[in-house]
Amino acid sequence: MAEPNTTTAPDDPHGIRQDVDNPGTLILVFVVLIGLALANIGISGAMGPTKFTLPLQLAIASVQAGLVAYYFMHLRQGDKVVVLTALSSLFWMAILFVLFLADYLTRHMVVG
Repeated sequence: MAEPNTTTAPDDPHGIRQDVDNPGTLILVFVVLIGLALANIGISGAMGPTKFTLPLQLAIASVQAGLVAYYFMHLRQGDKVVVLTALSSLFWMAILFVLFLADYLTRHMVVG
């Protein structure tokens, strides 16, 4: 976001070009995202159902979500309110996961 008290270039009086991303960076991030998605698919096919498959895939998915939020949702260019909103949504989701897991892990399996 442009600050109201900053000066802009004479050829850009409204500060529109200030937040334009480098296309090469965006293409590189896209290629990394595709590579991580292919790695995720390869892990599921090569490793099979082991106890390390799901945590590894979730770690890869977290990196992908972070890259998407940082570059494509423009969190690196956002002001403090936008970043705080994104972080508060992650905090809220963590609370929901903790409550869900607390319920799930305390249930006992009843058979018959």
